[in-house]
Amino acid sequence: NYFVGDVMKRLINLFFVILLCCAAFLAEAAPVQIDIYSVNDLHGRLRAAENAPGAARLAAALNLLKAANPKGTLVVGGGDMLSSSIDADSFDGLNAVEAMNIMGFAANCAGNHAFDYNFPAIVRQAKAADFPLLAANITDANGNIPAPFAPYAVVKRNGIKTGIIGVLDEQAFKKVKPDRVAGLKLTSPAEAANKYAVELRRNGVQIVVLLAHIGGQMENGMLTGAIVPVLDNLKGIDAVAAGDSHTVFACSYKDIPAVQAGEYGRQIGHIKLFYDVDAGKITQAEANVYETDALTQERDSKAAAFLQPYFERVDAVYSKVLAYNTQYLANEKYGESPLADYFMDLINSELQTDITLYNGGAIRSNLPAGNVTLRELKQIFPFNNTLYVVRLRGSDILKALEHGLGSKEIGRVRFAGLTVTADLTAPEGERLISVQLADGSMLNHERYYSVAVNDFLLSGGDGYTSVKGAEIIRESGKDLDVLSTALKKARQINFDYNNKRLILK
Repeated sequence: NYFVGDVMKRLINLFFVILLCCAAFLAEAAPVQIDIYSVNDLHGRLRAAENAPGAARLAAALNLLKAANPKGTLVVGGGDMLSSSIDADSFDGLNAVEAMNIMGFAANCAGNHAFDYNFPAIVRQAKAADFPLLAANITDANGNIPAPFAPYAVVKRNGIKTGIIGVLDEQAFKKVKPDRVAGLKLTSPAEAANKYAVELRRNGVQIVVLLAHIGGQMENGMLTGAIVPVLDNLKGIDAVAAGDSHTVFACSYKDIPAVQAGEYGRQIGHIKLFYDVDAGKITQAEANVYETDALTQERDSKAAAFLQPYFERVDAVYSKVLAYNTQYLANEKYGESPLADYFMDLINSELQTDITLYNGGAIRSNLPAGNVTLRELKQIFPFNNTLYVVRLRGSDILKALEHGLGSKEIGRVRFAGLTVTADLTAPEGERLISVQLADGSMLNHERYYSVAVNDFLLSGGDGYTSVKGAEIIRESGKDLDVLSTALKKARQINFDYNNKRLILK
C-alpha cells in the first residue's frame, strides 16, 4: 500500500509539473497585444461644441478604450494639440496640457501650430506635461535637437518596450511666422525616423511607433499626400500615427499600419499590434478610427471639474454680443466658405482696400445662426494676426491666387474685391482664366492695388512668396479688433451667398 501510494503521489506531482510547463509554454507562445490610441489636431478644443466633443468626453472615450487592455495601452498625440481655441490660448495652452495629462498621454509630436506660441511658452508647456514633446527632425544651427524637444520616448506596456519617435513635415515651417522658428531648421522626417529607429532597436526596444505631423488622405481607396513619400522611405518602423491635414484614414501601407484621426477630438485612431516575444516580431496589425461621440456620451468627471473654472473665466471676458447672424455660415478649409467670403468682404469694407487676401488656414470654424459673441469670433480667427494694408502689383496678386487655389496642403486662399474664374484641376501657374475687380475691369498685371493682408501672408507664410515683403501702407491692428468693431457697426449678418466670387470651369 505504501508503494502504491508513493507511486500515485509521484504521478500526481508529475502531472502538475507537466501542467505548469504547458501553461508556461502557452503563456510564452501567446502574442502580446499592444493598443495605440492616437488623437491629432485637437487645437485646444477643450469645450464641447458643434464640431468638437470636448476634452471631458474625449477623456471618457479614452478611458473606455483603455479599460479593454489596461496594461497594454498607450495614448499618443499627432501634433497641433494645444493652440487655436480661445479656451486654450487664453492660458498659453497650459490648461490643454493638463487635460492631456488627465487623459494619460504617453507622448505628443510637435506640430507647426506649436509655434503659434513663443518659445518661452513652449518651454512652460513642456515642463507642465507628464509626456515628452517629440520632434526628431527639428535641429538648431549646430545640428542638435533643441530643448524642450526630444527625438523619442520609450515606454513599457505589457512587458514590451515601445519606442515613440516624432517628426514634422519638412515644409512645416512655411506655415509658421518666421520669427518663431529663427535659428531652427527641419531635416528629412524619414531620415530622422530611420536614424532613431536604429538607436532604439540597439537599446532593446521591441516596437517602434512613428508620430508624424504630416498630412495625407484617402483618394479612390489609395493613401495620398505628403505622408506617402515618408512612408515609402521608412525602415524599422512598425506603425504610424499621422496628423496635420485634419483628414481621416486607417490603412496598411506597405505592411505599415497607419492612421490619422481627423480633428478636434472628434475621432480617435487605433493601431492594434500583436507581438510574438519568442520570434521577436509583430505577427498581426490592425488600423481603425473611431468616432468619439459613437463611443460614449459620458464625460470624465476629473477632466470636467478641472476645465470648468477656465471656461467660466473665458466666458466672463468673451460673452459680449457683437451682432446677430441670421443663417448658418459654413467654412470648408479646402473648398467653399460662405463664412470666409463674408468676413473678407467685411475686412475689405472696414479697411477701404481694393482687395483682401487671406490664407485659408487662418479661418478655423463655422458660424451658427444666432448671437455672435467675441468668443465665436475668436474661435473663427484664433491666431491673433495683425492686419496690414499693403501696395501690391497685379502680377503678384495673380501669383498669390494661383498658389492658394486648388492646393490640398495649405487651404484655399480667401479674397474679396475680385471675381475669379479658374480651373482648379490645372497645375499651379495655369489655374486662372480671368480675374476681375469689383467695378468689372480686369486686374492689370502692372498696376498697384491696395490690399489687406495679415502678417502671416506678409511674411511669406504657406509659401505666398509674391506677398512677402510687400510695401506697407499702414498697420491696421489685430484682426479680432478690426472685425469686432465692424460687426458692432453692422449689428446683423445677413449674407447672401451665391458663390459668384470664384467661378470654376
